[in-house]
Amino acid sequence: MFSLQKLLSKDDKFFDLLEASAGEARNSVVALNRLLSAPGKIPSLQDFHNSKEADKKITEQINVALVDSFVTELDREDIEMLSAVLYKIPKTVEKFAERFIISAAWAKDTDFSLHTKMLETATNEVVDMVKHLRDGGQVEEVKIKNAVLQKVEGDADKLILDILKDLYSGRHEPTKVLAMKDLYELLEKVIDRCRDAGNVITHIILKHS
Repeated sequence: MFSLQKLLSKDDKFFDLLEASAGEARNSVVALNRLLSAPGKIPSLQDFHNSKEADKKITEQINVALVDSFVTELDREDIEMLSAVLYKIPKTVEKFAERFIISAAWAKDTDFSLHTKMLETATNEVVDMVKHLRDGGQVEEVKIKNAVLQKVEGDADKLILDILKDLYSGRHEPTKVLAMKDLYELLEKVIDRCRDAGNVITHIILKHS
């Protein structure tokens, strides 16, 4: 078993910042799931904006810390890549919320329950995987968690194909088709971002195992 603690020169701040970033990503998805569970209620963008801005500040702190700190063996590029991917989660969630407000007339009666389950699973796995960087990264457990993320992403791909088949059936107004297609593709993109984060974490851990 390797020690990322050693590779980071026994400096906890990178672990703290990456875990905080993953936490903000999950917070944004928690807010998103509240929205999707009650689509008839028009949301405020503030919660989504707050998570994105908090994660943006964390990303900036990581960039500054990389300049100020001496990091041995562990590539700076890996930390930067993970930080960037984690930030894209709340950023994409905020974009969905903006589009949802615009499309509320079409989306208000939609059942998003399948997506909320996928989003919750994906972000929980990402948070747990980031924590494994601190404890030394148990390779097999991280592989299992990454496999869960891959499955969720695959299920999301299958789901959107079924959704598009219905949207293009000719039973819906063209404006609704365009609006809902945009929303569903953004939800899929949030899940893709989680998968990307899982891939980066797995790459880091395997590199140093």
